[in-house]
Amino acid sequence: MKNETDGTVLRRQDEPLVSLTGVSPKIKIYPSYYLQKMPGTSQDLFLREEVARKIVQTAEQLPDGLFLVLIDGWRSFETQRFIYERTIRQFRAAGYSENRIQKEITDFVACPSKDPVRPAPHYSGGAIDLTLADDHDWIDMGTGFDDFTERAHLDFFEGKTGLSDLERLARDHRRFLRDRMEGAGFTHYPTEWWHYSYGDRAWAREHQTIPLYGGIERT
Repeated sequence: MKNETDGTVLRRQDEPLVSLTGVSPKIKIYPSYYLQKMPGTSQDLFLREEVARKIVQTAEQLPDGLFLVLIDGWRSFETQRFIYERTIRQFRAAGYSENRIQKEITDFVACPSKDPVRPAPHYSGGAIDLTLADDHDWIDMGTGFDDFTERAHLDFFEGKTGLSDLERLARDHRRFLRDRMEGAGFTHYPTEWWHYSYGDRAWAREHQTIPLYGGIERT
């Protein structure tokens, strides 16, 4: 696929979305947005085929007793729009001015778009939200999923002195997940410790190349 405006060639745009349900005993799926009954969601979780392969490989290389918990992968336009509009409402309720909302909202949630070469990250099928779990529960990462505070920044605990035992543990868990994901070729998102991507626009910028994937609808 080629965009005639900027010449971008999406080299793997025809690569299909695949289900992650039941692909590995080292992977658990927690479809957060489906459980919140958001529009356009599914109990299943989908990623581009190569992205899914990398996730499975990463999970199966984890030590015994550790698992990947997949929270969100490919995201429909309808779901992205709902999350975007909900976030604006939350910012307004918190007293943010309209000017501040417009300046800051893209740091937290991408604008919904059906543009095939400029999609929101999850709409490409190349972005994944995930965490770690042991045999009992999710591993402590310092904040919950979809936390919009500064504490959710991947490097929040880095370079700080006087951390508590729990904060040092959260820092080490974030480092562990980042090492595994970046070792598999993924790019991290600075303000969300749970968000990684492969083949989307953020990944392409990091690697100074062109995206592999554009927006896609699930068929």
